[in-house]
Amino acid sequence: MAKTAPNFTPQLLISGTSRAAEGGETFDLYHPATGAQIGKIPLASPADVNAAIAAARSAFDDGPWRSITPADRALLLIRLADALAGEADQLADAEVWQTGTARKLRREGDIPAAVDHLRFFAGVLRNPEGRAASEFSGSHTSMIRREPVGVAALIAPWNYPLAMAIWQAAPALAAGNTVIMKPASATPLTAIRFAELAREVGFPDGVVNVITGPGPKIGAQFAADPRIDMITLTGDSATGRQLMAASAPTLKRLHLELGGKAPLVIFDDADIENAARGALIGAIVNSGQDCTAATRIYAEKRIYEKIVARIAELMRSVRLGDPFAATTDMGSLISLAHRDRVAGFVDRARAAGAEVVAGGSQEKPSGCEGGAFYAPR
Repeated sequence: MAKTAPNFTPQLLISGTSRAAEGGETFDLYHPATGAQIGKIPLASPADVNAAIAAARSAFDDGPWRSITPADRALLLIRLADALAGEADQLADAEVWQTGTARKLRREGDIPAAVDHLRFFAGVLRNPEGRAASEFSGSHTSMIRREPVGVAALIAPWNYPLAMAIWQAAPALAAGNTVIMKPASATPLTAIRFAELAREVGFPDGVVNVITGPGPKIGAQFAADPRIDMITLTGDSATGRQLMAASAPTLKRLHLELGGKAPLVIFDDADIENAARGALIGAIVNSGQDCTAATRIYAEKRIYEKIVARIAELMRSVRLGDPFAATTDMGSLISLAHRDRVAGFVDRARAAGAEVVAGGSQEKPSGCEGGAFYAPR
């Protein structure tokens, strides 16, 4: 039986202060595995976004962040990593509530990796690379000096909420930038907690800010504001194109990680069992919601039938169910709309003549009848 739904009521964090959105507006948050409402999230207004930008700009231009040495920044990152590690169980639970995916993936994979990202960049700060050369002129030395860009707006996706937020924030903070985090509306909980922990371990006010609300509107405001120096986006290609066009007038630096469709190639000298199990894991990890998921498999003719048969057999053994259960291999998708989109791919393939050897049903595990499940078996 699924756990009793909590009632999350997080707040925006701007210039070191947790507060509601202007006017107190909120939007509802749902648990994808049951459809239950699990909280109300602040709906940031343009004024809230402006306040976050102003806070980050001031913290970079006028605050103590510029004078903090790399060694001290490294120490803050280590303290933040330790604080995250100390809340690993709570963060894993929050990830499951907002994503509906298997808890063991979050607790054993995402959380330790996110902690390690912070520790890695803390280490990089103590051992930076540098080059110098005098061959360009006999009387001068050429040097490379690394400086922060300024204010970085970080737009994270919903598939790995905490890990992706930290993949963006850790290098930006290590380099001496200030950040405004904008998590996906479906998965804001752990990014907010990350910002709160940054405040608790001693990051100066305005260095780490987090706002929540509609991605297109907030992204457009980021793109238009000259106080933002850089935007990072992990998302789909259409959004990346729009953001690039909108950012052109202010010549912002962009870091875009966009959609992919990864192939898995299996040659006829491969170990059939290992290849099939690798294909299974590559396809169902994080309920298949992964930019590096094994969404296509190419196998040489001599082993094709064996590979298809073994993968289908393994798919039928995947345990679908309550994401909090230790026995669950695969939880829900992020939403009913996304479930329907996945079903549409399968339905169109079947209509075009494809043979479905496993999966293709909207199975409802016990206790999760309202969830966004799509069975691989």
